[in-house]
Amino acid sequence: MKRILVVASLLAGLTMPCWSNAEAIGDITTADAIAIHEVVQSQLDALANDDAVSAFELATPEKRLLIGSPDNFLRIIKEEYNPIYRYQRAIFSKPEVVDGDAIQIVRVTDSVGHVWVAIFSMQQEDDSSWKIDGCQLLETASVSI
Repeated sequence: MKRILVVASLLAGLTMPCWSNAEAIGDITTADAIAIHEVVQSQLDALANDDAVSAFELATPEKRLLIGSPDNFLRIIKEEYNPIYRYQRAIFSKPEVVDGDAIQIVRVTDSVGHVWVAIFSMQQEDDSSWKIDGCQLLETASVSI
């Protein structure tokens, strides 16, 4: 039972953004939109290549601290976020700000043709780079043709 609670709290931490040093933002510039897209695409590419270290580095420092290691990160992705681990297609929406927080929505087709919506919570770091602060994965009723 204790293990289930630990896993549940860890997964909740992955899906919910950390706001400890994040400041609310107003609009996303074109440069920020490009950077956000590149970060999310880079993480998807790293996961597709089993490059746990590169994928882990694209998460916020808070998430890396919570997860502990690249190997643990990849294990969690395989177990709980498999549609983004071995996806067939990813279609990006324009990044947007919702309630002062930047998000990147990606429609992902998994390995068997089911369509998912991945909502990546983004955080801009002090050096102006963007990192992924969590991902919420929602299955749709759609099937890709």
